[in-house]
Amino acid sequence: MKKPVVFFGCSMRGGHANISREKLAIIPSIIEELGCELVSKHQTVEGIIKKENFFTKSQIHDRDYEWLLDSDLGIFEISNPSLGVGAEISDMVHNKKPVLCVYNSNSTNDNDVSAYVLGKQGSKFTDSLFECINYSTFEELRIIIREFFSRVPK
Repeated sequence: MKKPVVFFGCSMRGGHANISREKLAIIPSIIEELGCELVSKHQTVEGIIKKENFFTKSQIHDRDYEWLLDSDLGIFEISNPSLGVGAEISDMVHNKKPVLCVYNSNSTNDNDVSAYVLGKQGSKFTDSLFECINYSTFEELRIIIREFFSRVPK
């Protein structure tokens, strides 16, 4: 059986005010431990912004968009606001890919997360599986991701 291919997204340039880069780096490991192929995990690598500066903005966009198209689904950590992550979420939805957005309830509440993003869940304009769920521990997050996988159409 083919491993699900996952696009992971989180804030890079938007900062890490609500959840640190070190904590965000745990999430790609969880996704891989659950048996998935991860096409994007560079966001949590130390020094990534300096490395990304060697690419043009169009190169970054096109690389990430190709990863997004090659993915079966997307998982986004949205505790830290990010315009880029919002655009990636919209691109996934536009391409009818299942999307799971998660945010840490210890540092972020529903009023801190974009109402527009939260509103995609249940929207008449969202044609694919879309869920936003908060978590408080990484063990809880592991369960949330595993259960989301079980709801993704095969």
